[in-house]
Amino acid sequence: MRFAGLGANMTSHILFLNGSIRGASGNTARWFDRARGVLPAETTHDTLTLAEYGGSVEGLAERLLAADALLFGSGVYWGSWGSPLQRFLEVMSSYELSACFLGKPVAALISADSVGGLDVAQRLLGACSLLGCVVPPLSTAVVSRVATAAIEADPEANADVWHADDLGVVINNLLVAAKALRGASWSTWPVKQLPRVEGPYPAQGALASGLAKFM
Repeated sequence: MRFAGLGANMTSHILFLNGSIRGASGNTARWFDRARGVLPAETTHDTLTLAEYGGSVEGLAERLLAADALLFGSGVYWGSWGSPLQRFLEVMSSYELSACFLGKPVAALISADSVGGLDVAQRLLGACSLLGCVVPPLSTAVVSRVATAAIEADPEANADVWHADDLGVVINNLLVAAKALRGASWSTWPVKQLPRVEGPYPAQGALASGLAKFM
């Protein structure tokens, strides 16, 4: 085992947010399958596949509100996360520092061909922090085709390379944080709230974000 084990009495609800361009058929979906396999029996979960979401913005916000913790997943595409996840951040930025995000622990599971996964994860968790989320320790796991091949070639020499089994650490720390942070009183700075998008989720097309035009 690569982790000590999940704590007791960790009843929480985790929202899995799949930001992959492949939706439910890519590596991120497989990541999430493995993550669900290490959840304690009393932990509930919901999966939101952003590339395939056809509900309303309000419905998406309700699913965020219901979550005690958020688990983001994406592949690496041209040095960044998937376009469905980028769209999510753009649409839901009007909920910045709201109860959808404020004080909720967040983790990132990233897959990549060779390099770039850690950079993407760090930038993503930084964005989540500005939305109001809390980043627990060791809440990132990155797997790549190259690293997987290295582990298979020499498991002992590459024991400290990220492995799918490290999911246990990420999930444990996410749940520990969800339990520890319940009822916390957070301070926030003033923000200019953007007009909220309403109605059907705008998966594509122009967004009237309300930002100032200066050119």
